[in-house]
Amino acid sequence: MDRPNIVWFLVEDLSPHYLSLYNEGKGADTPNVRWLAQNGIIYTNAYSNAPVSSAARTTLITGCYAPRFAGSFHRKLESVPLPDGLRMFPSYLRDKGYYTCNASKTDYNVKLDETAWNEIKGPMDLWRNRPNKDQPFFFQRNNGDTHESCLQFNKETYRTVTPRHSTDSVFLHPTLPDTDLMRYTYATFYDRIEDADKELGSLIDMLRADDVLDNTIIFWFGDNGGSLPGTKGYTDDIGIHVPLVVYVPERWREKLNVKAGSIVNDIVSFMDFGPTVLNLAGVEIPKQMDGKPFLGKSRIEKEDFTVGYGDRFDELYAFNRVLRKGKFRYARNFQPYHSQSLFAFYRYKQLAFREWKDLYRENGLNEIQQSFFKPFEVEELYDLEQDPFEKNNLANNPQYKKILESLRRQLCKYLVEKNDLGFFPETVILEEAMDNPAGWGRENKKRIGRFIDLAQMQIAVSSEDVQDELLSGLRSEDPVERWWALTTCSYWGQRAINLKPEILPLLDDERSFVRSRALVFLSLTGERFSKSDVMAILDNVRTGSETLLILNDLTYLYESGLIEPFELSGEELKMKCSGVAWRLQYLNSYVRAVDWNDRWEVIYKKK
Repeated sequence: MDRPNIVWFLVEDLSPHYLSLYNEGKGADTPNVRWLAQNGIIYTNAYSNAPVSSAARTTLITGCYAPRFAGSFHRKLESVPLPDGLRMFPSYLRDKGYYTCNASKTDYNVKLDETAWNEIKGPMDLWRNRPNKDQPFFFQRNNGDTHESCLQFNKETYRTVTPRHSTDSVFLHPTLPDTDLMRYTYATFYDRIEDADKELGSLIDMLRADDVLDNTIIFWFGDNGGSLPGTKGYTDDIGIHVPLVVYVPERWREKLNVKAGSIVNDIVSFMDFGPTVLNLAGVEIPKQMDGKPFLGKSRIEKEDFTVGYGDRFDELYAFNRVLRKGKFRYARNFQPYHSQSLFAFYRYKQLAFREWKDLYRENGLNEIQQSFFKPFEVEELYDLEQDPFEKNNLANNPQYKKILESLRRQLCKYLVEKNDLGFFPETVILEEAMDNPAGWGRENKKRIGRFIDLAQMQIAVSSEDVQDELLSGLRSEDPVERWWALTTCSYWGQRAINLKPEILPLLDDERSFVRSRALVFLSLTGERFSKSDVMAILDNVRTGSETLLILNDLTYLYESGLIEPFELSGEELKMKCSGVAWRLQYLNSYVRAVDWNDRWEVIYKKK
């Protein structure tokens, strides 16, 4: 059987917005990627679905919408089981005689499928270990040169190291301030992109030396968006839009109906990548996968849309869902009283990110640049053809009302159909669903629909229009329903003040995550609380995840000036988990720092 070798070369934290290949010469030059494109296909609308590595990687390896089995929380507090009967897609390749090898990362949010890989981790020529040199192979390589950490340089590096790229030549995006530090950060990122391209060139040379390049299809793509401030870790288009170039050797072009140097504008996503590889290899695609193949003999004509998701990013709980359809991107922000800028320890390790925040505090930003630090809009709608950097939200424009309503309905329908577990606090999933999250989601489909209904009350003209429904939610026997009613009330704030008598008793709710969200609403409507009030909530938690969720609420209250900061140590917490230490470092900086300029030094323990 004539079967191609297939290679995935992933470049970490990379959006197409930084590549000259995608931006009419503006951005980093990548001659080896350009060679792939000249002999293959450029995809202009590829999406990672999630804006951060482990959630995006989980989507890739399963071919599934990760929130339907709780695979979208970064990083996992516990590895979740795969959906019933599903294996990681390389396992199906092995069944059909492929040698599968992964030279780098396997930090999935699902339990590792031991049948997926012949080899894990090692040198960049792992395919050479296959026992039969005629055996087809699937090889994956993650290049880390462009990882977000490359931009977390210190002040000494900024002062003494000159990037290869001129800071005058960078293509500065309008969402970020034009400063020397920001330009330096861009130039450094361009350098790292070109470093990654050199490794791609080495890989191509090895395949050519082995005389297998003419039978190897190469996928080159970013593993999620990034890496400048406000990209990776956020569900804006630049956070989930990735470059994708597929090299197709000449012997396979006619078979696959591919013309060298072609540009494809179809919307494809990481849910589709695994099914596409299986299709190219002539392997049947499991019914449990959500994605569809976009290349190969059995290529399916895809619907022109995909969905993106954001849940937890390290210690930051942010709940967003997006729908990209045609030229439009619709975003639904389910905690709209938050801002995107709510503190996340790893993001703000970049000096440029901190400078951006400092300039906001000093009123040194224009309207577009400061929007990141303002509360979310409940809904966002952008025409990406006219507005690729999403400067003009069309959601409130009457001319786009029909489009807005259509995309809103489509997204909500999709979330219910997929049994999106993001509507549950993570602690509830850990407590109740870990034996079989996907099955648990199916059993709770009606609850998810009810939670979405409560969240959609944020879109009402006024809180009075939905008061009866909110009262029903606040009085529900389901704690998650109470939590969603409180979340919507928190969005309405003072406009829902008449519901205060119903909400005050929820400070004594059986569940701490409900108490905490009640405290948020009451703080927004003028009540003031102290450390003892917060500790009463923290002392009642059932998991470390619940602690983290409450500290997330506390971070919002601190940043909004709605509670007097206090010292809080890890020893005072009943239960902890990954991310709690970072949260405490930030929260305690409000007490320990002498002034704002001292805050960064305290947070990152430079003093």
